[in-house]
Amino acid sequence: MANRLKERKFKCECGEVTKEYVWDNDLEKHKFPCKKCSQKVNFSNLVKEEKVEVQGIRTPTKNR
Repeated sequence: MANRLKERKFKCECGEVTKEYVWDNDLEKHKFPCKKCSQKVNFSNLVKEEKVEVQGIRTPTKNR
């Protein structure tokens, strides 16, 4: 697996959502202060993105 630099969202306990660019290898070690309340934000505050899947529509075709 390649080590990628990606934008990730972290949500502090105060409710502030912060976007940070973090390498995959450094994700668990990455800690930074919240801009609103100065409390430390880390890996446990990572926001998980849910992908929305759309049902495919099958159209009638010839010789099916």
